[in-house]
Amino acid sequence: MGQRTPRSAPRAQPFSAWLSASPLADYAAGVWLGPVPEAVQQDRDSVCIPLAQLAQQREVLLETMVQHYGGDPQRHARALLSQWSKYYFRLVVPAALLAALVLQRPLRMSPAQCTLVLRDGLPDALYLSADALGAVTADPAQRYASLCETHLPAVIGMLASLTHIAPRVLWSNAGNLLDWLFEQCAALPDAERDAAWLFSARTLASNAEPNPLRCPVRWVTPCSTQLPTPFRVRRVCCVRYEIPGEDSLCSSCPLLLTLSEDELARQQAVQ
Repeated sequence: MGQRTPRSAPRAQPFSAWLSASPLADYAAGVWLGPVPEAVQQDRDSVCIPLAQLAQQREVLLETMVQHYGGDPQRHARALLSQWSKYYFRLVVPAALLAALVLQRPLRMSPAQCTLVLRDGLPDALYLSADALGAVTADPAQRYASLCETHLPAVIGMLASLTHIAPRVLWSNAGNLLDWLFEQCAALPDAERDAAWLFSARTLASNAEPNPLRCPVRWVTPCSTQLPTPFRVRRVCCVRYEIPGEDSLCSSCPLLLTLSEDELARQQAVQ
């Protein structure tokens, strides 16, 4: 009787493989479905952590941001963690959006089932369960629920617990990115409808709280001719300006609407 060939361990697949026909697939790079490969686990330059334990990485996250932005890890913790959250959202949010919008499927992202890979303290990859893609559905509440009512509340809660930062600042970082992604996806049939639902003044099904993603971005007519008309402005500032040396406000910063003509001219000069 011959020996049975042992089954090979399941391999993680890049989520972008499900989007191979879409020109937007590159936005989802870094998200994988399946177990973390042994080579990644043994990589000395990487650290694999259960996402649910992210709050235990406070010192790593702050020191990483100090290396990128400067400042003091204690006095400027809220601004530094706000900047770290942007890197994290850029890794995970596009995949969830494209699953919902392009594939019309939810991407299950419960932190308890996610492994985050940090490289030099920055988010490098996120591994979800192999069966993370749900069934096709036309209901946006089902397609976006895992991201907006499970994943983001948990991650934002963990980051907010590390310093004195209002969760709405972190929600604004996520909302600003989602708004930009919807602009890139504007040609897709359901993009306008999904964006209107996601940013609406609804209540969350999970806890009946007001939608923290409501209207993250506005288009306004500024008083100054030094700003474009209409002007795309975030509803909430990311507080990057609190870091010493970060004198240049981002192009959508609401603080730009409060500056004098001379101050706006100085902003133009440092950008």
